[in-house]
Amino acid sequence: MKALDIVQQALITFFKQNTNEEWLTLREISTAIGVKHPQTTLNKLNQLVQLWHFTKDSHGYRLIKEEITPEENDILYIPIYGFAQCGNKGSAIVNEYSQEKMPVTTAMVGSKNIGSCFFVRAKGNSMEPKIQDGDLVLIKQQEHYDINEYIFVIHNELPKLKRIIKKDGQLALESVNRFFDDISIETYDKTKVIGAVKRVIKSL
Repeated sequence: MKALDIVQQALITFFKQNTNEEWLTLREISTAIGVKHPQTTLNKLNQLVQLWHFTKDSHGYRLIKEEITPEENDILYIPIYGFAQCGNKGSAIVNEYSQEKMPVTTAMVGSKNIGSCFFVRAKGNSMEPKIQDGDLVLIKQQEHYDINEYIFVIHNELPKLKRIIKKDGQLALESVNRFFDDISIETYDKTKVIGAVKRVIKSL
């Protein structure tokens, strides 16, 4: 049997912990498990009905099967902090203190230590096709990085997803999209590497 996806796992965990879930709206359930669109939650609930994890009656959805593997049940919630520019221009991070969270598994993150991890939403198309506008990008906070890694960097107060390269003896921020120019890092620029890109979740 195909393993449950992250949202399906999050719904099972949520319903196990909330016995009065019939009083909650789809929007409230979605917010609780970190899903942006209630329609996505509805679709996942209906899938779980087909998989015999839930039943649906006049009171709403009810959990009937709680048994999932320890790996599936090991769900973590990682915060999403605003936008990171995938371009040469843009504004600072918006919704910096957002309470929105994304459910993930330890298998996806590679560790139970998620204190140094967070998501940002990509904005722009300079990193296409690797990272596209609206994608969720998992960042692990670290100052060091591999030359081949994509990084999350604050450059002159603008959050950006780029790769740092050396060009003509000078450091520069490189885009994947060949139609975008590299951005030279000048002596007086304020540049701070926040972390490395570990995973990209494509926008639906």
